[in-house]
Amino acid sequence: MQSGDEASWSRWLPGAATVLSMAACYGTLGLIALLGAMGIVDSVNDTIWAGAIVAFAALAVIGIALGLRVHGRPWPLLLGVLAAGIVTYTMYINYDRSIELAGFALLCAAVAWDWLLRRRGKA
Repeated sequence: MQSGDEASWSRWLPGAATVLSMAACYGTLGLIALLGAMGIVDSVNDTIWAGAIVAFAALAVIGIALGLRVHGRPWPLLLGVLAAGIVTYTMYINYDRSIELAGFALLCAAVAWDWLLRRRGKA
């Protein structure tokens, strides 16, 4: 795989996966509330919903890990693992909206940090 191939897809993977994880969380919540208000849907399978959120968060961490080849610094990856762990904790162990939001904020920070280091590494 050439360097240009890496830049074409792995650069956007962490950010896209983070957005999808947050959309799976908050977008589904909003959609279910809207459909419930219209009388169409009562509920959603919580296990599938939480699984999608955690899967996209894990995909974001995998995307951050791909940045190690470019910049070689482990700190964004460690922050991303911590953030995904927090999101997973809130989904499966003890749900707290503020802790969940903090996990997503840390995941966004890890993705942004990785992105900045990638840009510096290629400059």
